[in-house]
Amino acid sequence: MIRGLYTAASGLGAQQARMDAVSNNLANVSTSGYKQDTVLTKQFQEMLLQEKAVDNIGRRITRWSPVGYTNQGVAVSGFTTDYSAGVLKETGRKTDLALAGEGFFTVQTKGQNARVLYTRDGQFHTDSEGYLVDSRNNSVLSDGGPVLVGEDDFTVDSGGVISLSDGSTYKLKIVEFDEPQKLTKTGDNYFDAAGVADKTAATPGVTQGYLEQSNVNLATQMVNMVELLRSYEAGQKSIQSQDELLAKAINEVGTVK
Repeated sequence: MIRGLYTAASGLGAQQARMDAVSNNLANVSTSGYKQDTVLTKQFQEMLLQEKAVDNIGRRITRWSPVGYTNQGVAVSGFTTDYSAGVLKETGRKTDLALAGEGFFTVQTKGQNARVLYTRDGQFHTDSEGYLVDSRNNSVLSDGGPVLVGEDDFTVDSGGVISLSDGSTYKLKIVEFDEPQKLTKTGDNYFDAAGVADKTAATPGVTQGYLEQSNVNLATQMVNMVELLRSYEAGQKSIQSQDELLAKAINEVGTVK
């Protein structure tokens, strides 16, 4: 009976994680370039099989596997991101750029701890110095560094080449990843690619004056939320029933003769 409580509780934990992911997807349904997440779960037995078989100093560990031992329930094993493209929406702003391929724009944060991040959000603008920056004023990078467009008119072709009115050009640094699932979301629609190999996008498919919309399907996410709420409610009722049975057993076991 106690085991049943733990099994039901693990199910509630997994459902809560799924609900958090759905809530985050819904909150970003209008965020340009956002990629929706899905929670991955596994049975505890599968999780245990993935544990390392050596200790911290390299000694082999003999696994404890007594006869009759069970470990029921589920656990959250991670998250997966859906990198499918969103619909392109026309804005008419020359600084808005959308990617039709699998690439990512490259931006660099400012300050002493500056670092390079990646995003699909092409909602850019020019700062007070005329540099192309994103919505959080991080520098949009070309192959040669930050992009200085000033107040001049400019065009961007499908290959990511920015052509200014004075004849100068910049090639936006747009990269692809062979293993995008290894990217880490850092918040604010950015991805960290530490330890992940990248390559220059051969056909980035840049469209000027457009933004890529979120790939979140509102109807699907709402259906998922309703299903999760019902499943969570069923799990709560299961715990309540087992709690009542435990209480009855505790109260009546002493009266048995």
